Amino acid sequence: MIKKLVNNAYVFSVIAKAFSVLSGIIYSILYSRYLGAELRGTASIINNYADILSIVLCLGAFQAYPYFKQRDKKDIYESFINNVFGLLISYFILLVPILILIPLNINLVVALLIAPIWMASRQLNYVVVVENPRLSNIGSMILDLSDLLTLALLMIFTKVDFKWCIVVVTLKQIIYLLICIKNICFRKFRFRPTLKGIMPYIRYGIVPMITIILMEVNYKIDVLMLEWFRVSNATIGIYSLGVMLAQKVWMIPDALKDILLSKLVGGKGAEEVAKVSRISFFITMICEILVIIFGKPLIRVLYGSEYDSAYFITLIICAGVIGMVFYKMIYSFNVANGDKNVNLFLLGISALANIILNALTIPLLGSYGAAIASLVSYFVCGIGFLIFFSRKTGTKIWDIVVINKDDFVVLKQKLIK
Repeated sequence: MIKKLVNNAYVFSVIAKAFSVLSGIIYSILYSRYLGAELRGTASIINNYADILSIVLCLGAFQAYPYFKQRDKKDIYESFINNVFGLLISYFILLVPILILIPLNINLVVALLIAPIWMASRQLNYVVVVENPRLSNIGSMILDLSDLLTLALLMIFTKVDFKWCIVVVTLKQIIYLLICIKNICFRKFRFRPTLKGIMPYIRYGIVPMITIILMEVNYKIDVLMLEWFRVSNATIGIYSLGVMLAQKVWMIPDALKDILLSKLVGGKGAEEVAKVSRISFFITMICEILVIIFGKPLIRVLYGSEYDSAYFITLIICAGVIGMVFYKMIYSFNVANGDKNVNLFLLGISALANIILNALTIPLLGSYGAAIASLVSYFVCGIGFLIFFSRKTGTKIWDIVVINKDDFVVLKQKLIK
């Protein structure tokens, strides 16, 4: 039975993500207790700046990879990977005069240093997701274990301050890049960093790049706007924990989405998207019920009374996570079918709503206002993708949302036989 579970791509991906959720929660407990709310807030600000900047540095190239692979029916693996390393080297060369000539606060300096590393990891991992999703999941599990070990050693041998906060943030990205480099070696290729041949990916990827930026703005702008409105780092730290816990709920849809993209590139269609969507929605609803029942006491026991108010942030954002299930699946469908403008339009509406609502609600309600803004934008995003997919493919919304008897039969076969 174990062999059957491991050999099924969807089931193994779910197992890997479940492991990631468990290890991630353990990591977040140690991370939150080690840093405390204030330094946790500082780390969250740095990570959010670096994350958005890393997407800009990608120039959308990785989003073009599955499209060109499917369209041209040829091996582009080696040339694309060497383009990624060419970008990485180029960005570090450009970074030197920027850091010398432009006065920046320390948070932005750290974000600028880790953004190119994050850029390379993001693109390399995406290639592995398309080519060998099982290996990508194994890499994620190794990364989770490495993070836990690193943090445990820091807790034992150091006393936390801003310097060690920076070490935690930076070391995580370095380890991630090393794991991604190891993963791409599952196929032989010649390491020759270059920018030759990258322009077709960038030309195709500009719209997807803007789309991904909008997606990340939807996820990250709340923390940055809390900082801009001068909300304390401690409050931001508590808020970021609530966001992280809510986003753990969509780890199962994330797991299925990665495999779905690989299968769509391989020829699967709308029926597969609908099936995976309704199964993901069912599992997500169960997870949210568990969060409602057990979330409050667990946060106090695991994270300490300092983070009590993170429970209410989690509940608010969880309501929006329901909509994001459909976004994650249908976004992959649009990527594989070249509907990049649709992704751009729908995410643009969602991101704009998020920014406007944050600007209106943060001055009135603080971190709770940011949570409400995220709830609305997530829900608008998910419903927009759901309606688009239903109309484009002729699939009834009921068949995308509601799990059926056949789905339970399939799940039973995958888990038992």
